[in-house]
Amino acid sequence: MKKALIYIVILFATLQCFAQAQKPSSVFSGPDKDMNGIKFRTYSYEFSSNEFSKKIDFTLPLPSENAVLQTISEALLMGEYDNNTLEQDLKDELASYNADSDLDTTNAVDYSETSWSIAPVFVGGGYIAFVSSFSQKFASEEAPAPMWGDKCAVFSLTTGKRISEDEIFDKVGEHNYIVARKLYSSLCKILKKEDDGDNVDVSFLFNDNFYFTGKELIYKYGSFEMYHTSGVTELSLPKKWLKPYLNVDGPLYKYWFGEKK
Repeated sequence: MKKALIYIVILFATLQCFAQAQKPSSVFSGPDKDMNGIKFRTYSYEFSSNEFSKKIDFTLPLPSENAVLQTISEALLMGEYDNNTLEQDLKDELASYNADSDLDTTNAVDYSETSWSIAPVFVGGGYIAFVSSFSQKFASEEAPAPMWGDKCAVFSLTTGKRISEDEIFDKVGEHNYIVARKLYSSLCKILKKEDDGDNVDVSFLFNDNFYFTGKELIYKYGSFEMYHTSGVTELSLPKKWLKPYLNVDGPLYKYWFGEKK
């Protein structure tokens, strides 16, 4: 009787482990959240097989909020999914992965891991900012090097238009250089390395990959830009310091300091 009980316990534990290893994936939706008057919904799922794993985590404005927010969401999804049917699209995609996983015979050496997330990081002053994070890595030594990075985007809540780097800075070349040098100096401090001064071309730090808050401008850099920085991907510039270098007719100056004086 004791042996039978032991076998049952072992069998139950084995089934539990198997169930955890093969836990069914499903699309998670909600609950809705409010951020400065805008309602957001989260859509996410995780899938894993012998061939690959994929993780999706999107937090986007509700499709029914207004046309501008819908336009912004569509831009963030980059044509991969339809914002109006996002939850169903993700369910269909996950169902196809689950159906194909039974036929999976791929060698583990070809295994890959992919993740994609979209999240709001700021809402205020008539603007909304998002950071989209992507990563992909492979098991094979012959496969491409791992890729990761954050893509930032700031949109006008009035027009749905993305704010560009050219709009926020003035056109004075010397000023642009000063700002880039400031970014490079911050990078050197983080890396605890000597600032090489004018011997370094710092123009690469203007990559149009930024967002702003009520207090600072934040730049982010991908793996292909910052491979030598041991993972440093974010640099920021404070509002007060930036004022002399901004386009006084641009959106950031007007948001931070009011209309042109």
